Amino acid sequence: AVHAPAAGEVLMTTNGWLQIAIFAAAVFLVARPLGHYLVRVYDGSLRWLSPAERAIYRLAGIDADEDQHWTRYAAAVLLFSAVSMLLTYLVLRLQRLLPLNPQGLVALPPRQAFETAAAFATNTNWQSYSGESTVSYWSQMTQLAFHNFVSAAVGMSVAVALVRGIARRSAGKLGNFWVDTVRGTLYVLLPGALLLSLLFVQQGAIQNVSPSLEVTTLEGAKQLLAMGPVASQEAIKQLGTNGGGFFNANSAHPFENPTP
Repeated sequence: AVHAPAAGEVLMTTNGWLQIAIFAAAVFLVARPLGHYLVRVYDGSLRWLSPAERAIYRLAGIDADEDQHWTRYAAAVLLFSAVSMLLTYLVLRLQRLLPLNPQGLVALPPRQAFETAAAFATNTNWQSYSGESTVSYWSQMTQLAFHNFVSAAVGMSVAVALVRGIARRSAGKLGNFWVDTVRGTLYVLLPGALLLSLLFVQQGAIQNVSPSLEVTTLEGAKQLLAMGPVASQEAIKQLGTNGGGFFNANSAHPFENPTP
């Protein structure tokens, strides 16, 4: 007899349990070395990218030695998030006039552009658009992928500031928001995204700036295959835990997620 699952019952396969076990083991194995690495990133003892780090501080006019009071730290978080959100809103509204738009996609409506910019700036995973038919490559690369990096870096910075506040028990000095955000991006997210994007490409995710490709199916019908710089965005989307898949189907799409 074949067991019929009752209403609401979920049957787990051996493959499902195995994936959960492998994932849990990977988390346990990486926690300690990654934790030590993060401590060195945020206390400034990691210096292998110090020339690039100093160049960014110089270019942006950042005083890397400033230890900010919590009010200045919070103000910097809000200011950076607001300005970057406004920039994304403007790009989405003007994307018809911007480069890397081979499909000639028009501007997002005002409300949708605002909701998208707000969601990406705050890492809250709201996606009300179909990426392959709504957002240009320029918007994807310079804004949505950008926020996948910096919204994660800002969240990491706030978490580090909270830990400092608890550990120091001082007069509200929490470090430097700008330094924390640069270090989180430079030493954690960028190297991780570079390696992961290469893995995605090797596994079959696409990475190009070609127009959508029209193909003829075996039945003789015409089908439009979306193209684009997918692997680079998928990598940081996963690392930064932000939403906003390149395609409407998100990670259910084989160009984003080609293998288990």
